[in-house]
Amino acid sequence: MSTVVAADLGPAVLPGAGAFDAPAPGPVGGVLPSVVDIAVVGGGCSGLGTAVRLADGRSDRSVLVLEGRAGDDARSWCSWDDGSDPVPEARSASWSRWEVRTDRGTSTGTDPAHPYVLVRAADRRAAVERRLAGTSVVLVRGTPVSRVAVDGDAFAVATPHGGVRAGSVLDARGPRCPATTPTGRVLLHQRFVGQWIATDRPVFDPTTVTLMDFAEQDQAGAVRFVYVLPVSATRALVESTTFTADDADAFDHRAAVDRYVRRRWGLSPDEWRVEDEEDGCIPMTDVPPVALTGAEDRRWHPVGDARDATVVGTTRPSSGYGFARSNRHSADVAAHLLAGTAVPALVDRRRTRFLDAVFLRFLRDRPEEAPEAFRRLFALPGPLVVRFLSERSSLADDLRIVLALQKRPFLRALLRTGTDAVRRARDRPVGGRRAEPRPSRRNRS
Repeated sequence: MSTVVAADLGPAVLPGAGAFDAPAPGPVGGVLPSVVDIAVVGGGCSGLGTAVRLADGRSDRSVLVLEGRAGDDARSWCSWDDGSDPVPEARSASWSRWEVRTDRGTSTGTDPAHPYVLVRAADRRAAVERRLAGTSVVLVRGTPVSRVAVDGDAFAVATPHGGVRAGSVLDARGPRCPATTPTGRVLLHQRFVGQWIATDRPVFDPTTVTLMDFAEQDQAGAVRFVYVLPVSATRALVESTTFTADDADAFDHRAAVDRYVRRRWGLSPDEWRVEDEEDGCIPMTDVPPVALTGAEDRRWHPVGDARDATVVGTTRPSSGYGFARSNRHSADVAAHLLAGTAVPALVDRRRTRFLDAVFLRFLRDRPEEAPEAFRRLFALPGPLVVRFLSERSSLADDLRIVLALQKRPFLRALLRTGTDAVRRARDRPVGGRRAEPRPSRRNRS
């Protein structure tokens, strides 16, 4: 997830019109207060996590969460459990064993101390609503925000059902896949369609998650795989995913799910049905969030040119995972909102950023080698892999992982990463001003 924060900023530090647009209106979910201390725009992963943190802060500051969706929310989030979830009771399912399947073999792993966790949006929202009962935090559904603008020393938040004046605004509506990136940067679109499948006979193994099955991989095309989350012997989320540089990729994900269900489990069309569906696009890029979102989407334009950047990105560039990162960062976001101070961006370690940049170039330039890279990665001990994927790895861990992967294609990606860095430095404007903002020293990963 990505968020933009406008934390107690006055008109002097807002660029241009100081406003942004949002989706079309829906039915109102409750009565809006006219004035609040903090308005959270979006009741998804980041918005709800931050709302609970704000409630746990036992502050007397009033908080309003405005969620545009009124009905069912088919989204789901997954990650390895690192103990950071502020709403652990919302967990929908978990597994301590996983696998990656390729035509060269299957790698399996386990880490009972850090299970792989599924959280469905509907379960999280219900748990958060129970947590917020009786607190100063109010969640209103079916109320999208159409505009946020400076109004004296506060913000005017416009909705189809009335306006709200807020001292601080947290925009938590999620990232968008842009069409272009600056010179020397990489962008892959992680496009997916996930279908909840119910079967008439038991075929799924509920003890094991299939993180990647490369049965759909085309040697001449983008990275393609299928992801399976079995919650019982007769019910699973089966998701077709693509990592592609083509923003207009027309791959038919629903047909891929259909082929996979028939091939892997031998199910005929009358033996299974689709009960629910989710789809989306997650940007996988080494573009810093400030430069990426500010250039591509007015809604995400950084608010504030005289203080720290206010775009908070929590999606891991090399994988698209963001749930645990968002949970960890929500504590910092809530603390700054309650204190009325600027919210720092989530900034990874330099080593992590560098390895992600190399891996992105590898995925872009050598997609046909991706299945073997993931097979080798997940053949390593489970706890090591989980430490690496959850940004808790040591230098020794990272070296062990690098040495396990294919040498030649990753060396080429390493050289390309260096070449791109030189090109970016060459293309910077004259006068010492950077094309991309540098994170503040006080930002933490």
